[in-house]
Amino acid sequence: MGSKINVPIKTGKKRNASSCRLASFAPLHWEWIWAKRPMAAMQTKLLPASASHGRPRRRVEPPEVVHDCKRLDRLMKSGRLGDALDLFDRMPRKNVVAWTSAVSGLTRNWRPEAAMAAFADMVASGVAPNDFACNAALAACADASALRAGEQVHSLAVRAGFAGDSWVGSSLVELYSRCGDLGAAKGVFDRMESPDVVGYTSLVSAFCRSGEFELAVDTLHQMLRQGVEPNEHTMASILGSCCPLVLGEQVHAYMIKAMGLQSQSMYVSSALIDFYSRNSEFDMAKAVFNNLNCKNVVTWSSMMQLHIRDGRPEDALQVFDDMISEGVVEPTEFAFSIALGACGSIALGRQLHFSAIKRDLTSDLRVSNALLSMYGRICHVQELEAVLKDIENPDIVSWTTAISANFQNGFSEKAIALLSMLHSRGLMPNDYAFSSALISCADLALLDQGRQFHCLALKLGCDMKICTGNALINLYSQCGQIAPAKFAFDVMDHRDVTSWKSLIHGYVQHGDASMALQVFGEMRSIKGTEPDESTFLGVLAACNHAGLVNEGVALFRAIASHSQHGATPSHYACVVDMMGRSGKFYDALRLVEEMPFRPGALIWKMLLASCRLHGNLETGELAAERLMELSEGGENRDSASYVLMSGIHAMRGEWRDADRVRRRMDEAGMRKEAGCSWVEVHNEVHTFVARDKSHPDSASIYQILWNCWMPCKIQPVTQKMLNCSICICRFRCSKRDTFFCCINNFAPKDSIQQLRYKLQYEWNPTMVITGLN
Repeated sequence: MGSKINVPIKTGKKRNASSCRLASFAPLHWEWIWAKRPMAAMQTKLLPASASHGRPRRRVEPPEVVHDCKRLDRLMKSGRLGDALDLFDRMPRKNVVAWTSAVSGLTRNWRPEAAMAAFADMVASGVAPNDFACNAALAACADASALRAGEQVHSLAVRAGFAGDSWVGSSLVELYSRCGDLGAAKGVFDRMESPDVVGYTSLVSAFCRSGEFELAVDTLHQMLRQGVEPNEHTMASILGSCCPLVLGEQVHAYMIKAMGLQSQSMYVSSALIDFYSRNSEFDMAKAVFNNLNCKNVVTWSSMMQLHIRDGRPEDALQVFDDMISEGVVEPTEFAFSIALGACGSIALGRQLHFSAIKRDLTSDLRVSNALLSMYGRICHVQELEAVLKDIENPDIVSWTTAISANFQNGFSEKAIALLSMLHSRGLMPNDYAFSSALISCADLALLDQGRQFHCLALKLGCDMKICTGNALINLYSQCGQIAPAKFAFDVMDHRDVTSWKSLIHGYVQHGDASMALQVFGEMRSIKGTEPDESTFLGVLAACNHAGLVNEGVALFRAIASHSQHGATPSHYACVVDMMGRSGKFYDALRLVEEMPFRPGALIWKMLLASCRLHGNLETGELAAERLMELSEGGENRDSASYVLMSGIHAMRGEWRDADRVRRRMDEAGMRKEAGCSWVEVHNEVHTFVARDKSHPDSASIYQILWNCWMPCKIQPVTQKMLNCSICICRFRCSKRDTFFCCINNFAPKDSIQQLRYKLQYEWNPTMVITGLN
């Protein structure tokens, strides 16, 4: 067996030397390590006659070996992993001290896989490990959650007589508890000869980590009865679990009275600050912080998190500024990530970014991901893209943050492209990334692209998760595919309120009010699933579409009187629209007068639209006047009220009044926003507005339209009408409120199918028009 851990690798940049050198320390599976270095061989070479009492005989080492071992230990403790491994490779003879320094150093520097491989090489090379090496190897197994490897190290420790040692026993308790075997952890503790504070603390921490708080408190009482004084780590473990406020205050009092730790131990103080902030005792947390004689970066960071939890991000930033101003403590990557999470202004965000660059912290993924989140939160997507490009190896959190930020800021195309880029780099998207990308596809009505993402989510097992499932329901519903939406709903493992309301809104959008009401009934029959405001709004819309005025009004009365949230302006607007569409203008006006708040623009718009539908000039003038007052007062800068009122006058042949309303709109400085529609052809989206001539194929498109309209005998068609009816397929308008097809207003179904055929085969032989049924 060779004695080298690995062959030195001289290629690559110097800053990556340690990571390159560690390549051979990290096999993919722990079984591989122990297959190559079987425990039987380890045990045969372990502890020959020279170790009859459980420890090898001491031998005098040459001075150069002692010097190398000390230097190796210093390099490992200072974090200079590459230099330490270079020195280790050059050592002519490696004794137990050198191997132990290598194993413990790799464990200390968060290289548990490499530490385990080094420990196996140590035993395979014939060097008998001591209790320190076993302790370090067990810590590495715990960090890597390698239960099988840890059990074999445990067997080795038992054979060598180390299992009863307090430090090794504590490491075994830590190993089994972190691997989920609390019974084995308790068994190891019970077999310890005389557990000291380290052993008790390990068991208390194990119970706290597993959520067994009562057992942790019982162990603490047993510890005190045995005369073992708890240390700061014991108390911090108790405080870090789900500790009730009363018991936590008792622990705090004990630490002050018996241990004198409040103003001296920053470790315990950080736990106290976190404990009081979790229990909303912010004044007590601040008192603990202010009583500290010396503050480190952990206590400063705890105070920042306290203010964020209290909903005061500006105070968290002030704490960060105070920490830097004192000049005693240098902020770490964790502190910067907290500060960036509290930042809500671009000016301050850029200052924090530059400060992180100055301290060379932007290479840390936590800081980079916090920068991505910060720039996305304050709507600066260009800076976000620059940060993403600067990250050498973005992880799944980086990509997901960038995808979500682009989607939330309206850059749906970019969000879709980022998910494709993420997958092309060999990373597997999570359900949050899928959710943002699928909703982006829904916003752009990209059904084919959404189906591709659905297939990928199905392959990765993400389609049944709540976030992805809800996004799939939304995608298929908005693209008019209600059957796949129902299927996505049915296969979900768990459903929340969003799942139910997405399906309800899908049926409403699809025009199937009866199914929407049926799903709502099923939702209310499930215990623990309470409809929210948006769900009630969807059901009211279903009643509106189906003409179920009495049922809708009854539901509205129930919402207003019994619902936890009460009726919102959107609920009132839906009911006003429902009454107005059915011609009940008196009831609609009375409902508006009974509203507990001032009617807003949405209420009057719904009433005005109903008046235009029925030609009710009197009520329409009232609603229009209220809307114009809101618009000219600056509360609602919208041209809809003017356009609707002008349309009412035009329907009645009152052209002068219609022109007067139009002039008033011009004087108010408002213009009607042009409607926008689009079709997708081979993943390329073509956008149109009324009388649009900017498209390169506009001439042929208009000619096809004209040829299709000529056979229609419904009414005379002019070129001007065609210019206004450029929308030739079902599309989503720019306000994203509904699907509609303007051609249905003029032509029978056969003409629609003929138009689709001509557009597919005359304009572009391979053209696909999405959404046209």
